This record gives sequence, structure tokens and C-alpha cells, in this order.
Amino acid sequence: MTSFRTWFSSHAAEIDALLLDVDGVLMTSRTPLPGSRELLTELRRRQFPFLLLTNDGCNAPAQKTAYLEQGGLRFAIDELVSSSHPLEELVQERDWQGATFFVMGQLGDPCYAQEAGIQTTRDLETLADGDCLGILVGEESYDWEHTIAGVFNFLIHHPAAPVVVPNPDVYFPVKGGRLHPASGATVGFVQFLCQTYGFAIEPIFLGKPHAPIFRHAHREVERRLGRTLPPSRLLVLGDSLASDIRGGRDYGTRTGLMLTGVTTPAMLAAAAVQPELVFTAL
Repeated sequence: MTSFRTWFSSHAAEIDALLLDVDGVLMTSRTPLPGSRELLTELRRRQFPFLLLTNDGCNAPAQKTAYLEQGGLRFAIDELVSSSHPLEELVQERDWQGATFFVMGQLGDPCYAQEAGIQTTRDLETLADGDCLGILVGEESYDWEHTIAGVFNFLIHHPAAPVVVPNPDVYFPVKGGRLHPASGATVGFVQFLCQTYGFAIEPIFLGKPHAPIFRHAHREVERRLGRTLPPSRLLVLGDSLASDIRGGRDYGTRTGLMLTGVTTPAMLAAAAVQPELVFTAL
């Protein structure tokens, strides 16, 4: 195990682009991790293609880049691919333009669901009346108890309604080495409620480890390079075995695990899914 920059200095020719996770790799709770500024400076000096790849499902891309800048890391909006980006493609594929979805939690300001062509509501009476096509699962502060109860009762009467989850993560790191529940945990609880009642729901996940976010990032890299390339010429660098490493492996990219976020050495040793590369620092 070594630092990523040490590996990159002698292996950069093996890849055409880098897909960087944000939380747990470059930052923790809006505080830059050691080596992040130096890595970004080197990538830009080399003009080496990279994208930020984040499961942040409660902030619009402009908000996320603003938060990163507050922490001292400056990015253009088009350098970031979040779990919000595949939503527009999904709306077009399913012909959901103008449809009303009930939103659990936050989906950014401006709301990226509305920018994708969806009408949104957080009104539980509208949900109870059945005037929604489906559910969008966001994050951050909201009345979990009443919202989950409303969604559960809606799904009892509309079990085939789409449940879209931009961020599949169960938790994310915050300051002090602590963890905070994410929207993957919320939808998991809703799934459990439905299962115990006698029916199943199949959420539509957009973020890591699922293919939509990797597919979007892959297309963006190809657009920038002006040519096609196989997934194996991309390297996903992240801190989560469950999202970054599993997702990268399933999509066909190379994978590097950072032991600077949610994964401990003990977790890595016991994991069924293993990264190709492991780094203790940037």
C-alpha cells in the first residue's frame, strides 16, 4: 500500500481518465483531506482528464461545487458527475416529463428533479390522494416519521409506482469519524415495511454502485476526449467498497480504494469484493 500520487507518477499511461469520489477521498464534511490540493494541481498541470463522481443526492451540482470551493477546492460544474445526472436520461426514457413525484427530503436548490422535467410535491395530502406518479428519495432534514408513513401507505395502494433513489448509499462520513444515515437506508426501511406487508418494491437506483452514474461519466469522458474508449481505461478512486469499488468492478473500470473514508483495513480484509489497488493516502 502506498499513496495514490506515488502510484500515479509511474502508472498514469495505463489509464485515460480518473473518476474521483469526493467524500472520504478529497474531503470529509467540507474539509479537504491531506494531499487533495496537490493531486488536483498535478492533474491540471498534466491536463489529465478527471471527473468528480459523487453520490450526493441532496445537492444540485452547482451547490456541491460551491461547498467544495468553501473548503478550498475549486471545480467547474462540468467537472462533477453526481447521482442527479442520470435522472434526466431516466425521465426521457420513461416519458415522465411533467409527471408529479412525491419527494422525500431535499433534491438540491435549484431542484434537479424539476430541471429534469419532473413536477415535485412534498404535500402528504397530494400523496394520499394518489395524485403522484411515484416517489423520489432525497436526503437531509425532513419529517421522517410522517413522510415514511405516507409513502408506505401510498405504495400499499400503488405497489407498481416507481421509487427513484439518486443516492443508494446507506450512510456517509461526517466530522469526527462519525456516520450519518443516507437515502439508501431510508428506502431500505420502506422496502422492509412493504415486504412485511406482503408485497415487494424494486427501487430504481441511479448512483454508485449502479450503472447509470458510471455510464453517464463514461460518456462525458468520451465526449471530452473526442473518441470512444473501453471502461478498463478508466480508474475509479473511492473510499467505499460497497459503492465505488463494487460499482467500478461491475462496470468494468479499474478500481483503487482509499483508506481515508468509510472503509477500515479490517473491513477490507473481510470483504468479498476487493479493489485492484489500495492506497493509504492521496
